[in-house]
Amino acid sequence: MNAVRVLLAALAPAELRALARARTSRFDPPVPDEDDHADPLAWACARWGGDLATALNLCHKDHLQVMARAVGVDHGAELPALRLALWRWGAALEAGGTTYLGTPLQPAPVVLAGHLVVHGPPHGLYPPAPRWPRPLPGPRPAEPPADEPATIDELLAAADAAVGVRLGQRGRDKGAWGQRAAALLGLVERGDHEPDWRGDVEVKTVPVRLDHTRGQPARWRVAEDPAISMVGATPISKLQQVLWLVVTPAGDDEATVLSWYYQRWDDAVARWVRRYLHDRPKGPAGTLGRGFYLSKRFFADAGLLATLNGPTP
Repeated sequence: MNAVRVLLAALAPAELRALARARTSRFDPPVPDEDDHADPLAWACARWGGDLATALNLCHKDHLQVMARAVGVDHGAELPALRLALWRWGAALEAGGTTYLGTPLQPAPVVLAGHLVVHGPPHGLYPPAPRWPRPLPGPRPAEPPADEPATIDELLAAADAAVGVRLGQRGRDKGAWGQRAAALLGLVERGDHEPDWRGDVEVKTVPVRLDHTRGQPARWRVAEDPAISMVGATPISKLQQVLWLVVTPAGDDEATVLSWYYQRWDDAVARWVRRYLHDRPKGPAGTLGRGFYLSKRFFADAGLLATLNGPTP
């Protein structure tokens, strides 16, 4: 039995049509009109029937309360807890019980910024963590290598040495922290059209913040979509091997390197990139320039968030 269909059946036709037209990002293409979907429930289920968490994320609290009343779930909870309770109800319905809840067969979402997010398992290399969520590292002095790393092992050792280094104040240059973080690795500048390390590995920063959703444990979330390249370049070539430097605020408008994540291209990465790479304006207001960005959701599917928050409970 499909849980999305059961839950959405409690909503009015106008609410179902709005849900069917909903987009998960303002940069997603517009949804075509209803066409042959005379049945709004069928139309909404055609869009979201395979993704219970996203369907619940797109619903307003009053819609969630209507669903909760219909299936006997406590409808008085705070919004994040209500979404999570409905997800658990739906997951149990589809699996015939709770035996597999929170296992690889039925991974459970966590709450980030009030929304349900499923953490994919790690799909790359990363440093060990003393506990979860990964703690903010203590400050350490910058010790970049004297020469550019000659091997991947040396590059990752330099990334290890960068964890905890404070990057100073960013100022108006949004790329300042990324440039300083890359300098800690001893990279030689080669231009914008090839990967940063010896033309093989792209080094990118991904900004994260600790999320404190009320009633939920603190967890790291990606704060903004990282830019990959300008339109006109070839973003896929930059994503064949990526060393993500995870950067987070450390007080007084400073930032620090929290961790790193090294990922190589394969069929799974290709699928996630196709899903989450998008173009949009890049530059000051009114700019004509456009850039390619990776949606924050990429880092949940691709396992980076799991290396910051630990296994899903």
